[in-house]
Amino acid sequence: MLSPTSEEATPPSPERGALFPPSVEFDDVGPTVALLGSPAELIALEASLEHSPNHADCPACSARNRELQGVRINFAQLAFSEAAEHWMRLRRQSKILKPRTHETTLDYLRALEKFFSGVKLCNITPGHIRAYQLCRLHNALRTAAQEIQPWAQKAGHSRVNHEISALGQMLTHARLWQRIKPFYFPLQVKSWSPRTILSEEEEERLFQIAARHPEARLAYLVAAITNNTGASGIELRGLRLKHLFLPAEGIAEIYIPEEAVKNNARPRKIALNKTARWAVEECYRRALTIGSCEPEHYLFPFRIAPRRWDPVRAASRSFLRKSWQKLRLATGFKDIRPHDLRHHFATKLLESDVNIETARALLGHVSPRMTEYYAHQRKRVKYAAVCAIERKPPKSER
Repeated sequence: MLSPTSEEATPPSPERGALFPPSVEFDDVGPTVALLGSPAELIALEASLEHSPNHADCPACSARNRELQGVRINFAQLAFSEAAEHWMRLRRQSKILKPRTHETTLDYLRALEKFFSGVKLCNITPGHIRAYQLCRLHNALRTAAQEIQPWAQKAGHSRVNHEISALGQMLTHARLWQRIKPFYFPLQVKSWSPRTILSEEEEERLFQIAARHPEARLAYLVAAITNNTGASGIELRGLRLKHLFLPAEGIAEIYIPEEAVKNNARPRKIALNKTARWAVEECYRRALTIGSCEPEHYLFPFRIAPRRWDPVRAASRSFLRKSWQKLRLATGFKDIRPHDLRHHFATKLLESDVNIETARALLGHVSPRMTEYYAHQRKRVKYAAVCAIERKPPKSER
């Protein structure tokens, strides 16, 4: 069973008959799963055996074949929880997929498990998927006995679509998705656009008030970094001490490492202005006081208990939650999210006439289209500015 996060404890299991229809058995089942050993084990195995001429009754090739087919599983007949564990083990052997991708996928699977836990993959129908969409949107699952809230909170359309996409990939591997696909309708998602950015006065007020609240100190420092570098919270979690470049003289930088991002455009170096450098140095001092002192240690280590941290593990995804809530309450900006400051940074870059390619490099955007959203935001701001100082001609000149 996939282990639940601390924020999403596993709810009581609903009565099976109240939620799921009678089993639907298909004529054929999906493929078996071959689980490989670790790369180090495979290399050791290869080095320990010799190949025969023309590979006739070859002990090395036979051993490799046994290694590949050592664990054979009828994937389509597995219950969702067990299938998800095997599927994640397979995905982690990919050299293309990044750790951040695995982390996100596992998060989707944990959400799916709260609905599909004991259902065999071969028994999942379009009706199950439609029911999941509705239950997930409203965080409500009604059984004959009771109505429960399986998830920590309601999910938006985009989130639900991503979770069903993860399920679809599992079903595709089991050769079951084609039967469901014609009856699956993703939830409609609005075209993305940046949230409304802070005005200069709002930005000044936010940081002035946050600086005076010790309980919001961590959120204040992270906000200052994101507001001046565009580095998201997820990217900052992946920073190790070796990724900080803080020379006594010259330009300071941070390096967003490959393992902290999801695509090849996001690893990048970001120069630090004075405010960003100050905030990074403050976070570095904090890291030293809680045990991070080696180059491989994380700038934001994992908290294992109150006042206890594990410096060799990155902070959890919720490491900023309590401090950020304190910042919201103190400043009165109740709707602001950490990621909003990344949008704020991008828009300010373009308002300052920074070259759009430079902005794209700083933000780590894969597509120029993403950066163009902020360019359109800039046009609206500039239009509002010229309208504000417009002097209408006398009536006689109109």
